[in-house]
Amino acid sequence: MSTPAASCPRCVRELPADARYCPICGTRVGGIPHMLRRRRDNQQLAGVCSGLAEYFDQDPTLIRVAYCVATFFTGVLPGIVLYILLALIVPTE
Repeated sequence: MSTPAASCPRCVRELPADARYCPICGTRVGGIPHMLRRRRDNQQLAGVCSGLAEYFDQDPTLIRVAYCVATFFTGVLPGIVLYILLALIVPTE
């Protein structure tokens, strides 16, 4: 007996076996549930941006650059305080 092919809950199209997202509509369909955790294997300071990158399925460098730009344009201090709070609050993996 073969297992039935998985289908997207949104567009009801057949999915590839290892799909995490529907190739047609982009809906997340597979994988483990997201948990926000600080990453130790790809960290620069405390692993906050690496954890955010994993949570949002993005490149860690992209998240780091976006965080630096946002920190610069918000007056630097709020971004630094937010990073320190996230480093204290978000658990490690």
